Amino acid sequence: MPLLEAAAQLSRLRRTPRSTKRVIFAEGHDLRVLRAIQGIVEEQSAVPIVVGYEKDIRKRIAEADVGLRAGHDLEVVEPNDEFEFFDQWLAFCSARQLKWSVPDLPLFIRDSRNTASAARLVVGSRADCLICGTSGEFPWHFVQLKEILASLQRQTAGTLHLLFANERLLCLSDILVDGVANPAQLAEVAVAAAQHVSAIGARPRIALCLDRCGNDILSQGDRLHKAAQMVRAAATELDVDAPVALVDAMSAADGSGRAKRTDSPYNVLIFSRAGIAATVRDVLRSNSDWSEVGPFLLGTANRAHIVTPEISSKTLIDMAAFAGRNLDGSTRPSDEQAQK
Repeated sequence: MPLLEAAAQLSRLRRTPRSTKRVIFAEGHDLRVLRAIQGIVEEQSAVPIVVGYEKDIRKRIAEADVGLRAGHDLEVVEPNDEFEFFDQWLAFCSARQLKWSVPDLPLFIRDSRNTASAARLVVGSRADCLICGTSGEFPWHFVQLKEILASLQRQTAGTLHLLFANERLLCLSDILVDGVANPAQLAEVAVAAAQHVSAIGARPRIALCLDRCGNDILSQGDRLHKAAQMVRAAATELDVDAPVALVDAMSAADGSGRAKRTDSPYNVLIFSRAGIAATVRDVLRSNSDWSEVGPFLLGTANRAHIVTPEISSKTLIDMAAFAGRNLDGSTRPSDEQAQK
């Protein structure tokens, strides 16, 4: 992890002694998840829970020679409960409605309950936060979380990618709505992204970026300008500019240019259309030495996150360290008691 203060803060979060924060991983059969849990157990940075069939997980642990004991080092929750029929019906309806290309629909319906099961444990306070997405498609995980988590039913959702390179931090965020995002939705995602960035010890400086691929540049600029006004009204301490062309935002972020009305480069770039943040991330990582922690899912009060299938065990450990923490920087009461 780079020496940037934000990265150092993530590292410190991992070293919190005897944390009693309960983190549940939806894909308990994934070897990267099991190796991440091995690190979490060694550091005592959280209490790990996994969703999956215990017989399969014990077999995977033995075959990979992972130093874990199911039932002792980690709790295993099998996805068998009274919501089975509802989840299967949701899987069927979602696959049909969203026109997903599912090679084996019966198998998909049977094996697609892990994220829903994990979310219910969070809602029922049996777990503090969940991490899913090491396998499967983002839309399906999102459908389940939006169905079960109350916060996603009343808040605008977005994604947040934290990129590190040398002494630089760059945060890319976009908004998960159907159609055109309105100023209020853009402002809500911008404030949520700023809260996450502040929680890792960095001062957010926000650029609301123009989407040149759209055919509504003029009206888009007006929406971004109104969103920036709403951000300033909601959080007067935040630095925010809008509208900002992506090339200007990036040149300021990498130090070759300066932010327009701030004394430091932008480090939070907000996009008004889903998928742009991930595209920019892919371009950056293919051409330089950026590393990523995330993505984080905005709109869940930091209690649920959907990662990408290419995530590493090390990044899962970092995600688990940050997930579930209060975004105002305060410590959970259970962790305060554990440190005494």
